[in-house]
Amino acid sequence: MTAHDTVRTIMRGIIVRGLLITAVIAVIATVVGYLVAGMPGVWGALIGAATAFVFFAITALLMLLTADSSPVVMAGAVLGGFLLKVAGLIALTASLRNLDFYDPWVLFVTLAVGAFASLIVDVVTVQRARLPIIDPK
Repeated sequence: MTAHDTVRTIMRGIIVRGLLITAVIAVIATVVGYLVAGMPGVWGALIGAATAFVFFAITALLMLLTADSSPVVMAGAVLGGFLLKVAGLIALTASLRNLDFYDPWVLFVTLAVGAFASLIVDVVTVQRARLPIIDPK
């Protein structure tokens, strides 16, 4: 197993685990959002959970796609992904600004919990990964 294969395995694991944790967060946030704010809370929770998944999946996908590239190309892709996420967050907030079908606080809390959970998934997955010290050529 090469280092590139290890990176691919780690990123696939992060995407799968992230999808599972996002589904759990979406269910819990939807129930809590409904109890707190009714249907606007449900929509806020769903938008927040979907946004959290897309945001952290972008980084994992970019790393998965650039696993065979040089570290400079991978770092550039991750930086480009970060800029894409910032632009996406600005576009999302601008498009939802004057709409009232969702609860913004439920969206914010769900997005924050999703971001924190994705960090935990990343750290735990990388810590448990078996990384080769030497890459045989």
